[in-house]
Amino acid sequence: MPLPAIEIADLTWRPAGAERLTLDLRGTSITVPAGGVLYVTGESGAGKSTLLRAIAGLLGTLIPGELRGRLIVGGVDLVAAASNSAEIPRELSQQLGFMAAGPAPTFALPLLLDDAALPLESRRVPTEQMRQRIERTAREAAVDLSLIDRSITTLSGGERAAAAALVALVASPELLIADEPLGGLDAGSAERLAATLRAHRATRIIAAHDLTLVRVPTAQTITLADGKISTPSVTPASVSEWGTAEVVAPGGTPILQLVRAQAQDRAVGPLSIAVISGATTLVTGATGSGKSTLLGLVAGSIPLEHGERIVASTMRIRFAPQDPSLLLGARPARTLISSNDVLRGERVAERFGVTHLLDAPPGRLSDGERRRLSLVVALAASPDLLILDEPTGGLDDARVAVLCDLLSDDELLGSSAVLIATHDPRLGLLNVQSKRPLRRVHHPEETGGSSGESPAQGLTGLLPAPAVRVAESAERLLSPELGRRLIGTSNPLTRLGLALFWFALSVVSPATPVAQAAIALPALVVAWASGVQIIATMRLALALTPAIAGIVLANLLGGATVEAAIGAGIRLVAFAAGSLVLLRPFEPLRMADAFIEWLRTPFAHTMALLATAARVPSLQSEARERRAIRRLARGGADPLLLVDMFDAVIRAVPQLGIALEVRGVRLPTRLTPPTRRRPSRFGRADLLIVTLSAGGLMVSIARAILEAILGA
Repeated sequence: MPLPAIEIADLTWRPAGAERLTLDLRGTSITVPAGGVLYVTGESGAGKSTLLRAIAGLLGTLIPGELRGRLIVGGVDLVAAASNSAEIPRELSQQLGFMAAGPAPTFALPLLLDDAALPLESRRVPTEQMRQRIERTAREAAVDLSLIDRSITTLSGGERAAAAALVALVASPELLIADEPLGGLDAGSAERLAATLRAHRATRIIAAHDLTLVRVPTAQTITLADGKISTPSVTPASVSEWGTAEVVAPGGTPILQLVRAQAQDRAVGPLSIAVISGATTLVTGATGSGKSTLLGLVAGSIPLEHGERIVASTMRIRFAPQDPSLLLGARPARTLISSNDVLRGERVAERFGVTHLLDAPPGRLSDGERRRLSLVVALAASPDLLILDEPTGGLDDARVAVLCDLLSDDELLGSSAVLIATHDPRLGLLNVQSKRPLRRVHHPEETGGSSGESPAQGLTGLLPAPAVRVAESAERLLSPELGRRLIGTSNPLTRLGLALFWFALSVVSPATPVAQAAIALPALVVAWASGVQIIATMRLALALTPAIAGIVLANLLGGATVEAAIGAGIRLVAFAAGSLVLLRPFEPLRMADAFIEWLRTPFAHTMALLATAARVPSLQSEARERRAIRRLARGGADPLLLVDMFDAVIRAVPQLGIALEVRGVRLPTRLTPPTRRRPSRFGRADLLIVTLSAGGLMVSIARAILEAILGA
């Protein structure tokens, strides 16, 4: 397709329910030629993201509000589309690659490989080319190939930024819109992605605070301030000109220590670090090395599985996470500051320039504004230990300088310990005018463990060497990969149909141990062959033990025979086994492909339904993390936490809608169906589970016939 040109004139935007314009370009005319580049810069909250969303066709369509003026992108009138449609015009969607700002995951499908395949399916790229294109683009976008088969929710903030670039670039879009694309990346990864953005053949709109790496000499640059075009009065200094504070070895007493600590389901560790009172510690390391996990273990927001966390129970800890929404939630920042800390919080907010935002709903603010408010909440409490994860993300140079001043303020911090994870060399200004000791710790080399260890390897030092070898062997043997290699992967429609069949069969079959076990055991075999870890199944069985015991006891007290009571308990196992088959190996893209291939369902509706179902586990994980972080901020349980969780669920709906739209999910139709990354076929795995199911049915029938004969 030809590259699109862009025309902007007198453009304004007023969000639904807002009294004032948040984008006001009246009297301004901007033209970006086909294949041209437009850079958008400005302070945090200046309106950069708003302008990029307008050019992407999101404003007035998927994001409600009033769009006025002139905005023509690739010949498509987006102002007219905003008043006539609730969707991105198909002509624009087909050309679009969109990268949102911020560390929060903006995925449509949880598995990175599936999320990257979705734009290719939408544009009917041949199946045999998909994996090759995804891997090639991953290298260009600074994504480690080992991450492709992982869930996006398990990635670090920097890895999520690179993953967003992969998804936006994989379909070779003619219009590329990137909002702070290098946020959270280490220097090497940032340079690789910046080189890709500079060389990409597309009309490009890029918003960034620092344009040093991504700048193309022939590009246009506009600066925004308060939603309007502004002329920068001072050219910001490059990072190399910021200067560096002297590293001073702290000599105080540790107030918190991690000793060979390891978190469950995190392939990082074991980790060891000491936090010194009155000192500032900068933790650096490559993107995805596990710095956020280290900070979560120190804060106590991530549960400890192995090792020790030595800390006084009375210590006041405040944690500003990489995603500020986890701390702020839906309520204004002022509600998170205790009455005793309000004056201190207002002084910090004034220095950050966000006093007027203390009572604003966080959902209406930019990523940089939310970042500053989360820092205000953390600093207002005068904690014994202040933990900041990538605190400069989304902040312009002026705001970073303010942050460095605050973190060098002896009067403000006193004897507080400060622990910061960062990639940002601008934090070299820390402590330039302060006597606070500053030390740098490179992770993982100086924190006692390697970030590439598997969970079994992480047990080294906690178990004797022979036991570690046994654990590693058991992990390999119990892995579902062995079953997948032997029999393949079953068709998801087969699993769905048989799961429903098992539910019905467990109800109509006699409540005897033999009949119910004949249903449960085949279901468990199918679950393990489909990708369910045996250890996870054992944990589920342990969780169900009280319920099974209660059912057995209730039946016995009700006068049932011992056999019938035990059979009733095993019926619960049969139900659980069916649920494992249906839910645990749930792969939205593969199931959608199967529905489209075999049942001829429409792609967009099927994908939206299954993507929504796949979002539930990530919302549950986010709720747990939010609860742990909020307990630190409030010093205990938060009775209004449910409000924030409800708000997160409500906001997930339009976020998912936007994620699907920018991946072109509406492009395929019945006349032009999508390609399928993993076409579904009936194979050995399907034959095995059908045979096992038939065996369970035959056992149930034989048992019923035998009981009838004996009864006669």
